[in-house]
Amino acid sequence: MEKLKVLLIMLLAATLGLAFSLYILALILIPTGTPLSVFLGIMSQGLPSDLPFIIPLSSLLFLCTVLASVVGVIYFLVLPEMKNYASVNGKDTTSVVLRTLKPEEREVVKVLYAHGGTYLQKFITKEAGLSRLKTHRVVAALSERGIVHVESKGNTNEVSLVKWFQDGMRM
Repeated sequence: MEKLKVLLIMLLAATLGLAFSLYILALILIPTGTPLSVFLGIMSQGLPSDLPFIIPLSSLLFLCTVLASVVGVIYFLVLPEMKNYASVNGKDTTSVVLRTLKPEEREVVKVLYAHGGTYLQKFITKEAGLSRLKTHRVVAALSERGIVHVESKGNTNEVSLVKWFQDGMRM
């Protein structure tokens, strides 16, 4: 949250700097008007037509520099956090995956973890408090995501947590 505040303050400062530079330029070009009338004239009518070409060009260059600076700051402040969020370490990856699970998926994973990582699907249904169809769908979704491995055992399935997930799990 602190970094967001810094970014907003920088953007506000850059905007105020651009507005102030345009205001000073207008006062230089129209020295007879009061500051308020010059400001209102710029806001309602735009810059004067007899303004030298270099002044709007320099203002545009200043604006582009400010925008590039803001993008650079966002890149260097936010991107390292995103890289650290999902590291290759098994424990960190497992915690990231756990945060993305739906409540039913998390319940199935808890049941599996409580039974050493491998359990029959029909018993998962009872312990998780889900219907057979819902359990089947949840297990299939977890299997597609690579969190569990499913092996057919007669009229039910044996569901196992994959090794990298089970090793990094701390519930």
